[in-house]
Amino acid sequence: MIIRPKQQLRTNKIGLHIYFRVLCALVLFVLVSCTHTPSLTNKVISPVTTKQTHILLVNTNRSIARYQIAETAFMKTLTGSSINAVDLGQDQQPIDTLQDLLNKQHYDAVYCIGAKALGSIDYIDPDMPVIFSSVLNWRRFNAQKNYYGIASEVAPEAQLTWFKYFFPKIKKIGVLYSSDNQKLLLDTSTSAKKLAIQLVTKKVTRDSQLASEAKALLAQVDALWLISDPVVLASTQNAEMLFKVANKKRIPIFAYNSFFVDMGAALSITADRPTTGRQAALMTKSVLNEAINEQSVQFPAGSSITLNLDKTEDYGVELNEDALDSVDIIVNK
Repeated sequence: MIIRPKQQLRTNKIGLHIYFRVLCALVLFVLVSCTHTPSLTNKVISPVTTKQTHILLVNTNRSIARYQIAETAFMKTLTGSSINAVDLGQDQQPIDTLQDLLNKQHYDAVYCIGAKALGSIDYIDPDMPVIFSSVLNWRRFNAQKNYYGIASEVAPEAQLTWFKYFFPKIKKIGVLYSSDNQKLLLDTSTSAKKLAIQLVTKKVTRDSQLASEAKALLAQVDALWLISDPVVLASTQNAEMLFKVANKKRIPIFAYNSFFVDMGAALSITADRPTTGRQAALMTKSVLNEAINEQSVQFPAGSSITLNLDKTEDYGVELNEDALDSVDIIVNK
C-alpha cells in the first residue's frame, strides 16, 4: 500500500524541517549555478527574430507516464512555437520516420524524450540543435556538438544531502560504477566528505564482474547508492541481482528513480517530471536564442522523494522522523 505522509504539527520539529528545506534549496541553487547554464526562471526570452520557430518533439513512447508528463509540460511552457509531436512507441523504423519528417519540413530544433527518440535522431542532421530528457545514458551525449539536455537524475550532491538528512547514522555508502562515472565520483567525493559520508567505490569493467564486486562491496558499507551507469545497470537482470544480494545482507539501497522502490529500494530521490519538461522548454528557448553556454547538460531543478518504510523497519535502519515531512510518497504495508 502506498500512502501519503501526514503533516507533523509538533512545533519543536518545524524549525528543523524549514531549515533543511532551505538548505536543500540552497544546494540545488548552487549546483544549477555551477553548471554555467542559463538561469531557469519563468522569464520569457524574446526571440531573436519575429518569425515563428518550428520544433519537432520526438517521444519514445507516449503511453509511458513519465514521458507523457514531460511532453505535456514542454508544450505548455514553449508557447509561441509550432510544435510537431511524434510518438515512436509502435514504430519499428523510427530513423526512417524521422528522416521523412525532416525532409518534408525545416525544424529549428528537436526535443527528444527517452533513449529511443534520442538514438533515432542521432546523426541524421549533425547541425540540428537537439534537446533531450529522460535518457539514462545521457553522459555519452554530454560532449556531442549541438546536443543539450536535462540529466535523468537529481544532482549527486543533492542526493547525498538528502541521504544524510534521512539516515544521519549511515557513514559508509557504497557505489558500483564504470569508467563513464569516474569523473562524477571524483567530483562528488568532496561533497561526501563535507557531509561526513565515506564513499566506498568499486569499479566494474564488465558485466560478469558485477555479482562478485557487489558482494565484496556490500560487506564494507552501511548502504548502497545506485547511480545511472550503463555497465552496472545494463539490464533488468543486473538490477534484480543487486537487490537480491543487498536484501540478503540487509543493506538498504538508495536510488535515483522511484521505479527502483518497487524492487526494494529504501529511498529514491527522483527528478520531478513536470519540472524536467519545463526545464527542457526553457533550454530550447536559450538554444534558439544562442544564449546557451558551454555546459550543455543541466541537472533537474526539482525532485520527488519516495520512502520505503517497510525496508527501513525491516533492516533496522534508524530514520530521522523529522524528515518524514519532506517525503512525497511513503510505501508502507
